[in-house]
Amino acid sequence: MDSCPRIRSRIRIRIRVRSRVRSRVRSRRGRHLSRPFVALLCAALLLAAAGAAATAAGCGGSSGSAGAGDAGSASAGTPKMGGTIKIAFEGEPVTLDPAISWDVSGWTVEDSVFNALYRYAPKPGAEGTVLIPDLAADMPAISADGATYTIKLRPDARFAPPVDRAVTAADVKYSFERMMAEPRCPATYFYAGVEGAQALVDKKAKTISGVKVIDPLTIQFKLTSPDLSFLYALSMEFCDVIPREWVDKWGAKVSRHPLGTGPFYMTSWTPGREIKLLKNPNYWNADEVYLDGVDFVFSVTPSTALLRLQRGQVDILGDNVPPADVNRVLSDPQWKPYVFEQPLIATTYLFMNMTKTPFDDLKVRQALSWAVDRDKLVKLQSGQAVALYQIYPQNLPGSEPGKVYYGYDPAKARALLAEAGYPEGFKSMIYTSNVDPMPKLVQSIQADLKAVGVEADIKTMNRATYYNFSSDAAKTQMGTADWFLDFPDPVDWIVPFFTEANAVQGGLNTSYYVDPWVESATAEAQKMTDPAARLAKYTEIQQHIMEQAPYVTLYSPKMTTMCSKNVGGFYLHPVLWFDPLMYWRK
Repeated sequence: MDSCPRIRSRIRIRIRVRSRVRSRVRSRRGRHLSRPFVALLCAALLLAAAGAAATAAGCGGSSGSAGAGDAGSASAGTPKMGGTIKIAFEGEPVTLDPAISWDVSGWTVEDSVFNALYRYAPKPGAEGTVLIPDLAADMPAISADGATYTIKLRPDARFAPPVDRAVTAADVKYSFERMMAEPRCPATYFYAGVEGAQALVDKKAKTISGVKVIDPLTIQFKLTSPDLSFLYALSMEFCDVIPREWVDKWGAKVSRHPLGTGPFYMTSWTPGREIKLLKNPNYWNADEVYLDGVDFVFSVTPSTALLRLQRGQVDILGDNVPPADVNRVLSDPQWKPYVFEQPLIATTYLFMNMTKTPFDDLKVRQALSWAVDRDKLVKLQSGQAVALYQIYPQNLPGSEPGKVYYGYDPAKARALLAEAGYPEGFKSMIYTSNVDPMPKLVQSIQADLKAVGVEADIKTMNRATYYNFSSDAAKTQMGTADWFLDFPDPVDWIVPFFTEANAVQGGLNTSYYVDPWVESATAEAQKMTDPAARLAKYTEIQQHIMEQAPYVTLYSPKMTTMCSKNVGGFYLHPVLWFDPLMYWRK
């Protein structure tokens, strides 16, 4: 897979708020969550966790477990205080401004420096998909209509040095509005349901009317309609809290000078080389932060990082173990206990630009979906992937276990091409990034297409150039793309790729798939407060989109990484991946 499936920092997502029915029911301040809605919200969160657990149980090993099935050497033992660990990444963060950053290495650093109102429980597997309070003192009080969230802040939260002051509800409101007003923010659509949010985005207002400071330790969010995914959105790094005076001091340079309330704070950033973090003395649980510091080293290829880890120069591989080395380290008794893997709630796919001939023809798109041998793509990655036959990956609520919409059937592909008027096939172009293993995977796809008569040349580009290029409808024909979950909810797989507002240059709907039924069904699903009915609607949406075949599903990657013998408490988190707060040095 591309070395970081969450890499999207250069991709703009533009989502306009569609006309929505605004609630006429005014909520009372401090009104507690009604019993029926408590049950609905808890059911929604548990439904996501249960779905992840059910699928993980069939994956040949639990999420976050060592490849040997015995993680005792790395995860067990008594925590020790002190010391520093090094985490190696090939890619360096583009920015550490939480309002903008959207890449793996950036989010790993930010998760150690900042806090949002909620975070995921620090546990592997399905338990790690459950939300718990972070800057919030407790789970929110939600109005009976499900549209107003009232959140108390913990009184002991303080910003790191040199700001050195308590966090207030005004800081939460400032940080949220700053993020929504930032033109480079790639994810404002997650929060478009907050009352008055679009007015701020459109520069028609200076504040968001639906975000209110009730008192210094109470913040309130009012939505235009119920949205069971809202708490997940509040847990994302975009909602990290940053002090206004720090932003005023650094201006645009704050992207290189992050400061928050997290367990660590940044002391230096040497571009192209490393970022150094030290333990934050102001963190509310500072006595339970085991490490003195975390060093992130960059521009290290996965192969080099593996060699350094085995020499004791690196403690954690931020990227996968190179596929060619997986079997070797798993067969080595010395290193097998330090290999950890988990299936990712992620997807890699081949999009087809539906604004161009012949991809405006349904039968052509269906033909290509039948033409690709997904199992071969998995083998080319030494088994470090799972063939994907639907939009929703394993572990994502809404996925249909065992469902195959399009398998590998070249004869069926040729028949559909003939029905579409292309009995001899056609010529086209596939675009992709030059990051291993994409070039060899696309060559395999190229061979599969040639076998059914489609002659496709290949054009590779560096990653940053490709991700900007791939959303330009005037240039692309076919191309590869990938996606890693933002939170475990199917809306995160539908809105970015299959809605009209994202079918723009800079958007993620690179197939330019526009379907009024999907627009209506998605809006309907998002207003539902019955989690089971909502999930059933999203399954129906998947079934409809798969029939239209706007892109060819390919595979979900696995994450296989390692820690050194010096690291204790190591595990892989199902959402965050890495959790330095819970690690210690032996």
